[in-house]
Amino acid sequence: MTSRWDKFLSKMKKYSVEMEENMSFSSLTTLGCGGKIKVTLFPTSIQQLVLCLKFTKKYHIERVVLGAGSNVLAGDSFFDGAVIVTKKLNGLTLQGTTAVAECGVSTPYLFCKLAEKGLTGGEFLSCLPATIGGATVCNAGCFGQSMQQIVSSVTVWQNGKMRTLNVQQCKFNKRSSAFKNTNSVVLRVKLQLHQSTSELVNQLANQFRTQKRQTQPLGAKSAGCVFFHPTVAVSALIDKAGLKGYRVGDAKISQKHAGFVINIDKAVAKDIYLLIVQIINILTNNFGVQPQLEICLVNITKEQDDIFATSKGRNTQIS
Repeated sequence: MTSRWDKFLSKMKKYSVEMEENMSFSSLTTLGCGGKIKVTLFPTSIQQLVLCLKFTKKYHIERVVLGAGSNVLAGDSFFDGAVIVTKKLNGLTLQGTTAVAECGVSTPYLFCKLAEKGLTGGEFLSCLPATIGGATVCNAGCFGQSMQQIVSSVTVWQNGKMRTLNVQQCKFNKRSSAFKNTNSVVLRVKLQLHQSTSELVNQLANQFRTQKRQTQPLGAKSAGCVFFHPTVAVSALIDKAGLKGYRVGDAKISQKHAGFVINIDKAVAKDIYLLIVQIINILTNNFGVQPQLEICLVNITKEQDDIFATSKGRNTQIS
């Protein structure tokens, strides 16, 4: 009897989807940790991406969609599913002050193209190590600019259908959207910019990049800011709690920016996850503030179970 996996892989081969077995999340994420993956898919067109989504659902294959992997903590255990990497979906069109980008277009590349045309509003994209799809899902932003300010519409795969949503339907919020932590997949993003000059656009982007170099640990393996809160500066509270430099294994709170958890050598996901849990508990207990996760957790169930079991079995409390 042919297994669901055999049927699924046969379909991927039939439609010429590039794939690789036993890749590791550590090679696909900027934190540089995470376990092996049963199969990793690299669609080269929106049509191929939709086929990957259709067939993972049809054959009951658990799936994760990754862009640049710059906002993800993936668990250490084997992922018995499919990871769909969008980075080869890099179609981009510019017309007037409008840009339409496929989900895998890198944000620094998109910025360069906008700057060439003298289009302003997307200077922050030069500071993001992301894809436009991932940036839209997380409503990424910095230095007063964010995706919700420039998104005009988003084409998504949702409930087995392709839909185009306007900016109101995207339900953007601070570092969140209608697509975060759901089964919706961003396929294509339409952006509305404003006309300026290349000189002014590059000047503002250079200011952003300079500020980023001065305040963030750019040379370290990280997933950017780990937390956010609607009204409170979480990194300032972490600093106030005296946690800069605090370590669990090779996971460490950056001494340059308290909002960053960095992998200083060979941290595993369990180290990073435990450190995150401790930060949340300390801020909740000491300041009455419960930060929300800006990063996305993937295949992290074992780490959660291990921490719970340790706490329950030893009658200890993480704080």
